[in-house]
Amino acid sequence: MEPDTGGTGPGDDWPDEHRYEVLVRVPAVRDAITASASRTRLPMSAEEFLSRAASAVPLVGRPMLRGAEHGRRLGRKLRFRTGRSYGAGLPQPVGRALVAVLCSLALRGQGIRSVEQHEDGCTLTADIPSDARTFGGVLAVTVTRSGVGTSSVRARAEIPGQLIDWGRSRQTLATLAADLGNPGSPG
Repeated sequence: MEPDTGGTGPGDDWPDEHRYEVLVRVPAVRDAITASASRTRLPMSAEEFLSRAASAVPLVGRPMLRGAEHGRRLGRKLRFRTGRSYGAGLPQPVGRALVAVLCSLALRGQGIRSVEQHEDGCTLTADIPSDARTFGGVLAVTVTRSGVGTSSVRARAEIPGQLIDWGRSRQTLATLAADLGNPGSPG
């Protein structure tokens, strides 16, 4: 998902830009992110699933809801977590790679928690939305310049409070890889 600047102008050097704050001020970049966000379709969250189960079958659903909440708190307290990592080189400048990641995050409803700026790129930390398999997690994506016109992406998906994530980490990273043009596969 690449924004088209439509000619020459003050924001035309954005493909080589590694600073998040500068990139998100470029109108074409903002438009691409907004267009991606407008196509977001989130699945039913774990909380919504359990709430519907509790109202549909009160004798079973309510204890299941309380048990899930208790289990999640206990899992976090015991520092359970599961996760996967992914890394790939991209044949595009760091700015284009960052914009592709931002568009992917927007499309998947993965809200950005924080941005850590580096000398040659940045790390975006986003929330993985809750679904019927997990109560959500954290996705950290680092995009850096690796050479002239090339960049590298490293990502880590973690689901805290669970011993098994039912493939959610792997799916999150596979979706990111597909959105970036499928350069490699998550491990």
